[in-house]
Amino acid sequence: MNKLENKNNVSYKRSMQLKSLGMNILLILITVIMLTPLLWMLATALSPNTMIPPAKLLPEKFTLQNFGDAWFFPGKIGLNPDLTMGTFLMNSLIVTICITIGGIICDSLAAYVLAFKEFPGKNLLIFLALATLMIPSYVTLVPQYIIIAKLKWLNSYQAQIVPFLASGMGITLFRSHFLSVSKELVESAKIDGASDFRIYSTIVMPIAKPIIATMTILKAMWSWNMYMWPLIVCKKVEMMPLQVSIGFFQGQNVTQWGLLCAGMTISMLPLLIVFLLCQKFFVGGIQAGAVKG
Repeated sequence: MNKLENKNNVSYKRSMQLKSLGMNILLILITVIMLTPLLWMLATALSPNTMIPPAKLLPEKFTLQNFGDAWFFPGKIGLNPDLTMGTFLMNSLIVTICITIGGIICDSLAAYVLAFKEFPGKNLLIFLALATLMIPSYVTLVPQYIIIAKLKWLNSYQAQIVPFLASGMGITLFRSHFLSVSKELVESAKIDGASDFRIYSTIVMPIAKPIIATMTILKAMWSWNMYMWPLIVCKKVEMMPLQVSIGFFQGQNVTQWGLLCAGMTISMLPLLIVFLLCQKFFVGGIQAGAVKG
C-alpha cells in the first residue's frame, strides 16, 4: 500500500512539474511576443538612420547618433531653430505633473466628501462619477473645445490640464478605499476637535498610499500619452507635448525610422521610471480600491 502511495505521489509530482514547465514555456513565449515591438524599436534607434523600416531585432552597427539628431531635429526641419525635443519634453512634464498631482488632490477630496458626508443628492453624484467611465472621451471633444475656446485658453497649459483634473475612476477608487477606514476612528477625531481637512490630511490620506501610487501611475501614463486633445487645442508648435512632436519625424513621403524610434525611446523613459518607482504599490492599490463599493 505504501509503495502504491509513493508511486502515486511520484507520478503526481512529475505531472505537476511538467505542467509547471509547460506554463513557464508558454509565459516565456508570450513575453517574447510582447517584447518584440519594443526590441525592434530599440534596435532601430541604435542602428544608423534609414528611410526603409528594418526587420531586425538586434542592431548590426551600434550608434547613438540617432538620439542626438532626434533631439535637435525640430530646428532642422524649418521650425524655430531654438526648439529641441527638450522643449516638448518640458511641456509634457508640466502637463503630466500638474494633472497627476492636481488630479489626485481633486479626486481624493471629492471621494472624502462622498465617503464621510451625508447630503441630498449624494447617491446621484456617486452614480454620475461612475457614469463618466462609460462615456468615450471622443464624445466630449467638441463641447470641451468650445468651452476652452470661449475661455480663450487655446495654445496654453491650462487647456491641456484643467479639463482632466478630476476623473470618475479616481473618485471611485479613493471612495472605495475610504469606506474601508474605520468610522469610529473618524468620529473620535471629530470629537477631539479635528477639522475635516485635518482628518483628510493626517488620517485618511496617509493610509491611502496604495491608491495614491496606483492613481499616480494611471494618471501619469494617461496624461503623458495624450495625443488627440493637445493636437486639437495646441496650434503653436512651442506648446505641443512630446507625443505630438514625434509626428515631425514622419513626413508625407519619407519617414526617418532611426530618428522616429529614438524619439519614441526618449518619450518612453520617464514613464518607465515612474512605473518602476511605484510598481510595488500598484497591485495593492487596485485590490484596496475594490474592498467596498
